Amino acid sequence: MTANPAGVDSVNAEVDLAQTAAHEWSSLVTAAVLGTDRRPPPRPTSGWGSLRHVDDPALELLDRAASVATARRAGVKPSMAPPPVTPAPFDGRPVCPDRAADILGVLLKGTHDILLPEWMALCAASRLQPPRHFAPTLLLRGRRHPGFDLVVRALIGPLAGWLAEAMPELGVPVTPKPANAVIEAYLPPTPPADSGAVVSAIITTFADRSATWAAVAQLRQAVAAIEPRWLPALILELNRVPFHAMTERTRVELIGLAEIRREMVVTLDPAPNPSRGNFDQ
Repeated sequence: MTANPAGVDSVNAEVDLAQTAAHEWSSLVTAAVLGTDRRPPPRPTSGWGSLRHVDDPALELLDRAASVATARRAGVKPSMAPPPVTPAPFDGRPVCPDRAADILGVLLKGTHDILLPEWMALCAASRLQPPRHFAPTLLLRGRRHPGFDLVVRALIGPLAGWLAEAMPELGVPVTPKPANAVIEAYLPPTPPADSGAVVSAIITTFADRSATWAAVAQLRQAVAAIEPRWLPALILELNRVPFHAMTERTRVELIGLAEIRREMVVTLDPAPNPSRGNFDQ
């Protein structure tokens, strides 16, 4: 009589258990698809009987399915660990202030997003970097706009290429595509020659009731383009505008836009600048 090598019985038991579990699961799935009223659950394979007796075939099927599912999950062998990801490249630039990050989050959600180009330009000019958790959102915005993608990658820095390679599910290329679109379209608007006159013109549209919601796009552009030092005056004058049903929605929109732009400029560029004025006075 030849003795069995050590461990053979346990290996065979594991194989038998896996095979019977697969067979039991397949039978239960078939019964569930057809319905227990049309096809009662099959007799359980040896070792897979229900631990309690129930008269309802549907409950019996659910009990047996729960047992088989638990056994199958518990018996799954872990797969090989993926290779470790190369650490993200070092970026010595400081991260922008918390309030500037909050404003970026508001802009990326679509509120006053006309200010997004100026936010990025101010951040780059101050040699700051945006919070890293915003990098995927910014890169995703540039997938269909190569010009915007170039501006964003310059702002994010070496993290952009690393993130595109480490997270291929983003669908972002490691290297930027050629910018067929004009990059200037994703830069802040050029200030007008006389921002004070623009402020007066904006207030006049409320006086003659032409500042309806139909004109809000042009008015947003004007508020986003004037020199920042004129923002306090614009906010003051807009708050003095009397209520009118035709223009109130536009007035509230422009006040919110001017206030968040004013805060954005102060937060991202705290150094005194004559062209920006002193907002603290």
